[in-house]
Amino acid sequence: MPGSKSVARMERDTRNEGGPESPCRTNCEGQAGTEAQRQEAPPDAPGVGWENTIPRQGASPEAGKGSHRATQSAQATSTVRTTEQDWQTFLRAIAEKAYKDKHHRFGDLYRWLNQDVLRRCFYRLRKDAASGVDRVTFQEYEKNLEANLTDLVGRLKRKAYRARLVRRKYIPKGNTGKLRPLGIPVLEDKLLQVAATQILLAIYEVDFLPCSHGYRTGISAYDAIKALTEELQCGGHHFVVEADIKGFFDNIRWDWLERMLEQRISDGAFLNLIRKWLRAGILEEDGKVIHPQTGTPQGGVVSPVLANIYLHYVLDLWFERVVKPNQQGRCRILRYADDFVACFEYRHEAKAFEKALKTRLAKFGLEVAPDKTKTLRFGRNGGPHNGRFDFLGFEFYWEPDRKGIPRVKRRTATKKHLAALERIRTWIKEHRHQKLSQTMKTLKAKLQGTWNYYGIIGNYRRMQLLYDEACRALYKWLNRRSQRRSLTWPAVHRLLARFQVPRPRIVEKTGCMPCQLDLSFCQRIGSWFLVRQGPEANARAS
Repeated sequence: MPGSKSVARMERDTRNEGGPESPCRTNCEGQAGTEAQRQEAPPDAPGVGWENTIPRQGASPEAGKGSHRATQSAQATSTVRTTEQDWQTFLRAIAEKAYKDKHHRFGDLYRWLNQDVLRRCFYRLRKDAASGVDRVTFQEYEKNLEANLTDLVGRLKRKAYRARLVRRKYIPKGNTGKLRPLGIPVLEDKLLQVAATQILLAIYEVDFLPCSHGYRTGISAYDAIKALTEELQCGGHHFVVEADIKGFFDNIRWDWLERMLEQRISDGAFLNLIRKWLRAGILEEDGKVIHPQTGTPQGGVVSPVLANIYLHYVLDLWFERVVKPNQQGRCRILRYADDFVACFEYRHEAKAFEKALKTRLAKFGLEVAPDKTKTLRFGRNGGPHNGRFDFLGFEFYWEPDRKGIPRVKRRTATKKHLAALERIRTWIKEHRHQKLSQTMKTLKAKLQGTWNYYGIIGNYRRMQLLYDEACRALYKWLNRRSQRRSLTWPAVHRLLARFQVPRPRIVEKTGCMPCQLDLSFCQRIGSWFLVRQGPEANARAS
């Protein structure tokens, strides 16, 4: 009967199990005189890990305001490995406040860098990451974790924490012969930066515009590529401005970045912590210590979100509030980190934007790379006058399909493709002395990673060329491990099949085309489920 002990027991068990209709009990629920605190955000407010999505073509900006996108899995993110369920209550509260009040300045953030928060952040660090100047690894710090965290929190409270030197490491930059400088902080600095990154994302994620795709949870390079493809195909644009910022991470001006952070943060202690990371010295490979006056180390945990905040004010808001209202035709910008593409309907507006862009960036200490910045014709009716441009490793170009309809096609950029061919040949040559099982296992991982990223519709031919080159290199260099040729082509094919080396495969699905970017992952799955269930399911859902 209602009110009986058995019914109450069943209801209590249901609440404890949690679910869409009955979430799990909070810590305060069931205590006498204490109101239960709901930990989930309201349905119309995006919590941490949700982003505003790109509105549909022809839809008003308000149409996509309530849309959400599910966050990435823990394995898919490298900066901060979190999922939506991992966010703590205070982060959800910060995100909800940031969503409701766009002008609110957050204070008292420094106190959230406590031992409980840092403990959770510690286990989100990569266990195999390179160590900093102190050579302390994840495993060594974990042996005395509680004592180390207590000491770190004590130094934070006494304001005795000091950022350590950042170890410089240079890695090859493509096949250009140039080197890309990376900065590797010590483990304690990484730990604090993970916690600070979560707080910054909770505040700024709802402020970032839909045109921004880089360094955001739940949004990948694929989303930027698909959004650009749909915009070029259906947006009515005829000209494209391709641009890249020269040495972006090394030229961020600290004074401007601090002013941008102060727009949303009023906690002086938290801002001082970020200043310490920005002003930390850099230990070069030759042992020389330098103290830069601008920039943020490329490779630090907090650097991506700081860079995104910087370009949010420098580029995104400027385009939406200043450039776009003054255009007669259609225009749109899509940005991934410091690479961006602006689409315009008229040539003179594209030229004017390219000229104004240099002035705008110079105001904030930045400049465009001349060899990577250009205006070109790129429209449906351009025909042979259409140009080609590269974005995120893909080459975009127009080409008629089988029915003669012009389509925007994508394939691996020529520079990337030639560099990949050279790398696979060189790698097989240099590692032919290894055990065959180890060589084939690594080759399998390399090719699978390539297919996972470059496996988009229209790019099969270039992936097949890479696969064929890998097979030829195997045939050549495995036969030279001894003085006589012992491997035939049928044996090579059997070897590839034995170790399950994957062949080129298109991973892009036609059901997840760019026109569906305005829907979140959960919404797309829900819509697909309703269609499969039939009219009765649609009636029940409504």
